[in-house]
Amino acid sequence: MYPQLKRGEVVANREIAPGIFLLGVRGKFAASPGQFYMLRAWELDPPLFRPMSVFALEEEAISFLYEVRGRGTGILSRLSPGEELLLLGPLGRGWDPPARPLALVAGGTGIAPIHFAAQIYGGDAFLGFRGKPYLVESFADWCRAVYVASETGEGGTKGLVTEIFRPEGYRTCFACGPEGMLRELYRLCSEAGVPLFVSVEERMACGLGACLGCAILTSRGPRRVCADGPVFPAEELWGDG
Repeated sequence: MYPQLKRGEVVANREIAPGIFLLGVRGKFAASPGQFYMLRAWELDPPLFRPMSVFALEEEAISFLYEVRGRGTGILSRLSPGEELLLLGPLGRGWDPPARPLALVAGGTGIAPIHFAAQIYGGDAFLGFRGKPYLVESFADWCRAVYVASETGEGGTKGLVTEIFRPEGYRTCFACGPEGMLRELYRLCSEAGVPLFVSVEERMACGLGACLGCAILTSRGPRRVCADGPVFPAEELWGDG
């Protein structure tokens, strides 16, 4: 799938938790689980698009989950139904079809690409939140089982998602979330012999691999998160090789 620059019409943009929004856009779009789009709803300032992982894809709509972190996402959060924005994508390398059974592990807004993976591949979901969980019911539509942890104990087991996840019995694990969570998952999966593939976040400028602004160091040398990822085998990031 080659990236395209398209206009889309906002059909919904609701705050589902403090500072966290679910944006729905009408139009025909394409993507594979783990891929993302670059979004823009302004003219010259800020100068850059904002990268957004695909949360869900329907025949006539696409949706994105995002957290307001700065000026660009602040502008996006004020969009109303009927307004338009620009979308460039699909971009990046996502998750390949997994060996099953599949475990899906997410922390915070890392549930966005994990939800899309659940929509396409199914599996068991393990979701972690700081406070009150959100969008858990959406996973129930696609997953065999959904397990929830929160640091406050609201809506699930009190603690971290890595404390409720056990990789034994799974043949593949997909994950997205804070680096500390991903590193702990890698330890758990490595000990159990379960392949782990993670979606990582980095600041992006072009989204196409040209500017090298999102390059990270891996066991295979420098890699561009936007073009070579954002999904990587965890062993390339934190393995001994």
